[in-house]
Amino acid sequence: MLPAASRLNEAIANDPEAAKAIAAASQGRESEPWAPRTAEWDLHATMLGDIATKLDRLGAILIKVNGGNPGDVKPFPTPKTEIQAAMKAAERAWAVQFAGQFGFSAEDL
Repeated sequence: MLPAASRLNEAIANDPEAAKAIAAASQGRESEPWAPRTAEWDLHATMLGDIATKLDRLGAILIKVNGGNPGDVKPFPTPKTEIQAAMKAAERAWAVQFAGQFGFSAEDL
């Protein structure tokens, strides 16, 4: 797979026929929040993501100090992997089993 910043991907993005096909394929589908690809995520991206998040927090602090309402500051997105999804499912299963020892059901969590 080519990097997102390749000439081929640029050509596809600027092709009217490909744009129509991509738009038609995504109609009626809920889009997930954007996350970078794991293959393009390295130490530099991690550090830049941290800087972006800290700048957002600094802006929120300045807004709050000046009497405004900054809202929620969300961290810069990181890659989503199947490992994270499996770990989340395992943690959920453990929590359900643990709560079951005290008489709670999965619906209570």
